[in-house]
Order: sequence, then C-alpha cells, then structure tokens
Amino acid sequence: MRGLLVVPLLLLAAGCWQPRYFVPRENLNGTGPDGDVSAVYAVRDRGDGASNGEIRLWSAGAKAHYAEDDSEVVDLRVGFELENTSDAPFELDVAEVRVEDLYLDGYLQDYLAPHSITGTAKAAPGTTTRVDMVFRPATTYPSDIDSFSVRFAVRDAKGQRVGQVTPFVPGNPWRSRVGVNSGYNSYGWGGFYGGVGLWGGPFYGPFYGGRFCR
Repeated sequence: MRGLLVVPLLLLAAGCWQPRYFVPRENLNGTGPDGDVSAVYAVRDRGDGASNGEIRLWSAGAKAHYAEDDSEVVDLRVGFELENTSDAPFELDVAEVRVEDLYLDGYLQDYLAPHSITGTAKAAPGTTTRVDMVFRPATTYPSDIDSFSVRFAVRDAKGQRVGQVTPFVPGNPWRSRVGVNSGYNSYGWGGFYGGVGLWGGPFYGPFYGGRFCR
C-alpha cells in the first residue's frame, strides 16, 4: 500500500517543478525570435504620432534549476525585441524594467528588478535588437507563479520616455499563436503605444496552478 502512495506523490512533485509558460494578456500580434507569443506595440513619436518601429515583448517561461551555490531557484524569463524603422535611434530603458503585480500561490509580492540582463537595448536606425532578462521570484516551484506584469519604458532620440505595463497569465506551453488565440479584446492607450490584440488559451487547472504543491 505504501508503494502505491509513492507514485502519485512523485508525479505531483514532478508537476510542481515542471516549467510554466506565460502569454501577454493583450496585443498578441506577433512572436519573439524563438517562437514565444509576444505583445507588439508601435513606437510612435509623441509629437507627430509617426511610427518609429515596434517593440515586441514575450516570456520564455519560468524554470527551476540549481544555482551556483546549489540552492534551488526559479528563473522567470522575459524578452524584448526592438525594431527601428525610423532615421533616429531609440532604446529600452533597462533601468525602468521590472516585474510587478506578481502573485505567488495567491499572494501579492514586491516588485522584482532583473537578476540578469543580456543583449543590446539600443536600436540604431534600420536595425533590430534583442534584450533578454531573468527575474528570480521567491519560490522554488514554477507552478507557484500565478500571474505578473512587466513594466518597461522606451527612450527616443529626443529623450522622451513613455512607459507601458503588460500583464501576463499562464499560457499554452506549446507556444503557438494558434493555440492561444481564442478571443478578442481591445485596449486604448496613448504615448508611443497603441493597438488591439488577441488573448486566450491560459489554463488554470489546480495541478498546473500549484494548488497541490504545498
């Protein structure tokens, strides 16, 4: 009888440590370089409203692993791609990027600054650049992450900075635009950004939601 109980417990623990994937809850108009569903925003001049390019934002999910000191950690990965179609540079203000509205197992957490940053934040005219960031939530289970938002800002050649907050929810681990597009929502906002998008496909089942992990 004891052996029969061990197998379900092992399966449950494996579910808690499995990677968890997330999709933006708005503006799902594209994908990142690795195929992750992304929110796409137009970068616009605040003076005449002309388009200067696009910024794409996605999450590569949350994954558990052992850090260099052998402690168990979870890396929550967020990526940006900046496409500059204008004749002046613009850049992601990396000092402004943070994860907020982060819920772990139902509890709101303090905001997180990036644990690590790689890539190029400044896009010269006619170029596309990429920035990848890792955040470290205070958990050892990816399944504990219920949802979060990413706050970021873009600075143009005139020094204008306009920010945005993009919410993320658990999404399809197969990272398919077809798999996640199941509804239509429109959002209005100003500054550099604007647009409408599709969202859907998040699964909130108790097993993957971490409800049985503690």
